[in-house]
Amino acid sequence: MRHVINFLIFVGLLEFNIMHYVLRLFISVFLGGIMVLGNAQTQIAFISDAHIQNVDGHPERVRSMEVQVQSTRLFNENYYAFLAALDDVARRNIRWVVLPGDLTDNGQFFNQEKIKEILHAYAGEKGMRFFVTTGNHDPALPLGMRQKNVHFLSADGGRVTREDSCAGYVPQMQCYADFGFFPRKDDRYWESPFTSYTYDKYAYEEACRESVLDKRTYVLCNSLTATDASYLVEPVDGLWLLAIDGGVYLPKEMKEGKWAYQGSSAGYNLVLKHKPFLLPWVRKVVEEARKRHKTLVAFSHYPLVDFNDGVSEYVRRIWGDRRFDLHRVPEAEVSEAFLQAGLRLHFAGHMHVNDTGIWEGKDGKHLYNIQVPSIATYVPAYKILTIESDEAFRVETVMLDTVPGFDSLFPLYRAEYQSDSLRGHSPVWNKEILSARTYGEFCDYQFRDLVRLRFIPRDLPESWWVCLDFTGARMLEAVSGEDKSDDADWTDWCMKDLVLDLYRLRYAERLALKDIPETRLAAYRYLFDRARISPLRSAEVEIVNGLGTLFLAFLNGEPCQNFVIDLEKDAITGD
Repeated sequence: MRHVINFLIFVGLLEFNIMHYVLRLFISVFLGGIMVLGNAQTQIAFISDAHIQNVDGHPERVRSMEVQVQSTRLFNENYYAFLAALDDVARRNIRWVVLPGDLTDNGQFFNQEKIKEILHAYAGEKGMRFFVTTGNHDPALPLGMRQKNVHFLSADGGRVTREDSCAGYVPQMQCYADFGFFPRKDDRYWESPFTSYTYDKYAYEEACRESVLDKRTYVLCNSLTATDASYLVEPVDGLWLLAIDGGVYLPKEMKEGKWAYQGSSAGYNLVLKHKPFLLPWVRKVVEEARKRHKTLVAFSHYPLVDFNDGVSEYVRRIWGDRRFDLHRVPEAEVSEAFLQAGLRLHFAGHMHVNDTGIWEGKDGKHLYNIQVPSIATYVPAYKILTIESDEAFRVETVMLDTVPGFDSLFPLYRAEYQSDSLRGHSPVWNKEILSARTYGEFCDYQFRDLVRLRFIPRDLPESWWVCLDFTGARMLEAVSGEDKSDDADWTDWCMKDLVLDLYRLRYAERLALKDIPETRLAAYRYLFDRARISPLRSAEVEIVNGLGTLFLAFLNGEPCQNFVIDLEKDAITGD
């Protein structure tokens, strides 16, 4: 009898547990949205600014090292980095991948076709789903263009001029039709700012009819019409991905009976005036997501919040408005408008920086803008978003150090170096880059030359240059009178090293700390402190104070490597 009773108790407990599980499942589906789908589907990888040049299929399109070290992105090795990033995402069993613009070098047709081929291959073999948006390099101009470049390498290291056709909006969106720009039959929902149907009456056939490009245009100015690539997609129950096209290409002059356009590098700063339909649409999407218990993740190519860790106005006041990409910093009006529209979480690319920007609105709420670093420059990395609940989001930053094939073009660069030397053209780049053992090390070498050749001449006041060769000891003595001439911690570096590390922090923030020795970082802090309290009014004190303000801002910014954003508590923690 006792065994019978125990059996009945067991059955009762089993039924209770099953009912409890079913109840939890029901709640998760209808209230928790995506959380029911498991870890592989609650994660989204963000890979930004790949700037792919198909050097594999078109070796004649390899650009010189000379031009690579003077650019804010690589032109060649990033092709292999993109494949390595996708392989890493696949190993982590992450299904959803967002590509926030600038997929190609400059929208060349052959590069776009290669991207399409790659994405289809990973979709078919790994079960991945991709979502793209427009960047300022794809398209570079709204109607496309012809691009001539003189920096392609020949087999002997010489230079060859080649010309390519680059796509505008329409061919780009058609090329990437399967990657968000148009509805798919397996989507739960899809819309654009121009669709007229509602969520409750959604039908794939109707979405196809309303997604045609002729119906996704707006009046730009001067009666000119333009195409907008924004869309909202629900690829799986509970997850809403909002792709905002923040690009605005304004006409600048009439040439041969046709308008010539300027680029869209300024991003969102032109949206409020020239794309007035976007903000109401975003507000509607946010309200619908809240009403229907959808997890909303917004992204675009362009940042929605200041990415300079609060020092933009300082730079503008001291050095002018063309330093540190100030023309790309979103205006306060823009950040506030999108926050008031209800947007709280936004991923962006464009700047090639690793950063988290936070805008505090008039109502005390915050808009969190997560800058996804480029895989084509220092420090190459991508982001992983893990949706822990409708209000809690975990972000991890994954650095790309190991990249198979990154050194495959080194023999060609050696030929370039030898060719330039023989014809009396002194190479501007450091040949030590060809000793790089990893892709991360290669990017660091490229970045060092970039700072020396481009950033210092562009950003730093010319009056400061005379002090850049000062050792740390000499600079400390100049600002405080202290003698550290016998201390290796102060004599084995100079002010150029400090500036290099400043730019490392500006682009990578905490990811850069692996490249800055702790002893040197401590010396920097001490130098900044001595200059801050120095009674002297000298050029050296001015220089150290100026650099110190920027350095410490970039060093002590918001968490940007591994962190959690809790929208319910309106807080960020991590790092």
